Amino acid sequence: MRSLHLEGIEVKEMQLEGKALSFKTKDFLSFVYVVKGEGDLTYDERSIRFSAGKLFIIPQQELYHFASSDAALILIQCPIEFIDKIRLEADRIESCENLYKLQYISNNYHARAGCVFRNKNDEHFAETIILQIANEFKNKADDYLIIRNCISILLNLIARNIIQSETSDLQENRKAFSIMKIITYIQQNIKDREKTGIQVIADHFGISGNYFGEYFKQQTGISYQDYLLDYRLKLVETYLKYSSIRLSEIAYELQFSDESHLSKLFKKHRGLTPGAFRKNYK
Repeated sequence: MRSLHLEGIEVKEMQLEGKALSFKTKDFLSFVYVVKGEGDLTYDERSIRFSAGKLFIIPQQELYHFASSDAALILIQCPIEFIDKIRLEADRIESCENLYKLQYISNNYHARAGCVFRNKNDEHFAETIILQIANEFKNKADDYLIIRNCISILLNLIARNIIQSETSDLQENRKAFSIMKIITYIQQNIKDREKTGIQVIADHFGISGNYFGEYFKQQTGISYQDYLLDYRLKLVETYLKYSSIRLSEIAYELQFSDESHLSKLFKKHRGLTPGAFRKNYK
């Protein structure tokens, strides 16, 4: 496996040929594309039948098992540094807003639904892009910008299909769509304590402030405050894994009272201090 210069992108082609493949990714965004064949994908006590042309988002730290007698797969892994570069480019702004949703959706929505794509034209377009990425990587192309731009386009296609999926859900299940919109809003405003206040969110979505907490727990199975804390701690984990930012700066960025408050919460809910977590990961 070879890393692209400065980007940290990983591309790997895998042949199953009657054996099972198990892997766990540490990267911010990872995708598995089924080039040919069919088989079974299992994870977290779930099972999905896969076939050629399907693309799956793989959540961080989830153990995945692909089993098939004839499948060929392409694994693409993108570190958070790569995603951050895309967000900084002005011509990517619209897709960047949607990229904030990818981690939540990979764990809660598309993982259940299976393949990312709902639009057949986008699915065929993605196939061309992914095969080109693999070919460039295999041939050790010096011009990594081709791979970089191909992955950027792929992320745009994924973002577009997420929106299409949400629109479909609105027609079939209005409540499910609403909670997706609420969680997207929370994630986009996670660094602004005022905008993530219960009454502010309730007013934004036209829900009674007194009913919001009950509604949120009914739809997600977790209280709003527990979700908010857990999501902030997941962002802390990301900072600790992929950056050298000081803990005091992370605490300030994510609206914790101070570094000590963050350390106590992290130790309580993750079982070790932020410093130990960063050291173990590195």
